[in-house]
Amino acid sequence: MFSVNELYEYSSKVRRRFLESMSAMPWEEVTKNREASFQSMKNVFIHMIEVEDWMVGWVIPGRNEPYRWDKFDDYRTPADIAALLDAVELNTRRYLESSDENELTRRLTLSLRSGDSFQLSAEECLFQSITEQLYHVGELIALFWQQEVRPPRMQWFWNNPRSESP
Repeated sequence: MFSVNELYEYSSKVRRRFLESMSAMPWEEVTKNREASFQSMKNVFIHMIEVEDWMVGWVIPGRNEPYRWDKFDDYRTPADIAALLDAVELNTRRYLESSDENELTRRLTLSLRSGDSFQLSAEECLFQSITEQLYHVGELIALFWQQEVRPPRMQWFWNNPRSESP
């Protein structure tokens, strides 16, 4: 049985591998509008981080003020994005460390910008964040291939938190 903590650690490892790979590319290639969901590779990557930040920092604690989305221009370098990722992951790990089964099964309302709302558990919100990343990792893989760049290893067996993977 997988735990949300294991899935999160897998997700984190994959995300960090993609950030390392993008950091090694010419920045103009990472920021170029490629007509993707959020235009550039940089913006797609930031969106993945924002979803986690929103879930853990706004939805799960039940904050009422709106989340500020699409802060793409706030991040001008790979180091800026790494700092954002570090802060968001630290917040998520603190949440996971302090959460027991009662907290993870707590029901809450996920309200989208579209006006749609869903009743989910805190664990399901975390899972949504992880699956959102999976969708966008596929998009990043395609953008890497378009540039004839081999994407980083994203498979479970390369990033398995249960083992020491290469």
